[in-house]
Amino acid sequence: MATYWAELDANNVVTQVITGVDSDTIDGVPTGVWYTNFLGKPCVQTWIDRDDKIYAGIGYIYDEDTQDFVAPEILTDDDKDEQ
Repeated sequence: MATYWAELDANNVVTQVITGVDSDTIDGVPTGVWYTNFLGKPCVQTWIDRDDKIYAGIGYIYDEDTQDFVAPEILTDDDKDEQ
């Protein structure tokens, strides 16, 4: 089974989601730390198969307090007209 990792920018916005190995460690390093080092940006695990967690997509925001992802607000044409 694969794991999924969300790469975050400085504002905790997801910039990409990658598929990773199903392991607690890679070369003796905790998996999240390994992916953070490999990609050069913070990485947080996201879950595709848990009902209590939101699977991250590009543009989602990681909330450190809830340790979950929040979908971006989508503007409708009406919203855009008001701006």
